[in-house]
Amino acid sequence: VPKPNSATISADKMNVVYRGVVNPMTISFAGVSDNNVSASAPGLTKGSGNGKYNMSPGQGTEVVISVTGKLPDNSSVNDKRVYRIKNIPAPQGAIGGTPGENKGTKGRLAVSQISAVLPDFDFQVTQFTFRVSGQPPVTVNGDRVNAQCAAAMARASKGDIVTISDIKTKIEGSSILLRQTSPATYELL
Repeated sequence: VPKPNSATISADKMNVVYRGVVNPMTISFAGVSDNNVSASAPGLTKGSGNGKYNMSPGQGTEVVISVTGKLPDNSSVNDKRVYRIKNIPAPQGAIGGTPGENKGTKGRLAVSQISAVLPDFDFQVTQFTFRVSGQPPVTVNGDRVNAQCAAAMARASKGDIVTISDIKTKIEGSSILLRQTSPATYELL
């Protein structure tokens, strides 16, 4: 076996893959060339590049990745690693990129993008509900306020609260809709 030139380092308590997204992974056996390493698991596919794989976990709470390395003497070494499968946590609603409570002018809100934020994930907002204090809610398809929202803001007064709720999101590049996103508010100045 050739002298290893790199270490494999992992955080044992953090062995998690997320359902609904492609989880990039690097899989190798120290001292074994990439063409002599094979890995298998439900949802695991070979990526481009040495040791690169993509994991798209399905149902269940765990997935076992089995790895086999073929040595120069034609013997084999085997190992496996268990990963927990988790759903992506619910993102937080944001107005103009700022989550939670916001304040500003009607003009700023009219041009702000409605988004959902969670570190290390990119979301696309597909729909939300726009509510101005004391007025009926407006359901909006997309991620920007529409003419109905602008009309509701025109009737609003300084100090009124706009609530962006029922935010429907999906991971960019995926068709999977996520759990409820927390609302964002905007106080009109």
